[in-house]
Amino acid sequence: MKKYLCIVLLVVISSCSSDDSKSKGEAGLVGKWKLIEQYADPGDGSGEFQPLSSKRVIEFLSDGTVTINGVLCYMSNEVGDEETGTYNLITDSDAQNDGEIIPNTCNSKSARVYFDLPTSGNLILWYLCIEGCGQKFSKI
Repeated sequence: MKKYLCIVLLVVISSCSSDDSKSKGEAGLVGKWKLIEQYADPGDGSGEFQPLSSKRVIEFLSDGTVTINGVLCYMSNEVGDEETGTYNLITDSDAQNDGEIIPNTCNSKSARVYFDLPTSGNLILWYLCIEGCGQKFSKI
């Protein structure tokens, strides 16, 4: 009987897991990121990221806020007045993106910018637009 109890206990312990995905993702996300490429799709799926030179920088802070030196409501590579927002990691495994940014300055309260956490060292922001559009950032 003790043998079976030990086996059951071993199975229960080995099947437990902690959900560290948020803390690991957030730790990799926090910091400053510089814009290095921009994506625009003409509507047929043939779009590709294109390199560009820009001084646009976005910063994710550990308190859940984000700042950018330009417009956050729509895709732009222009630098301007600082805009802010909040960000959340998405924990739903069926979600298409890893997180969302809720800008503080958009006309529409439902405006969102979605992002994918870096897997190859780059962060990608996806903006709401009719055709696919996004920006790739490198950590600085």
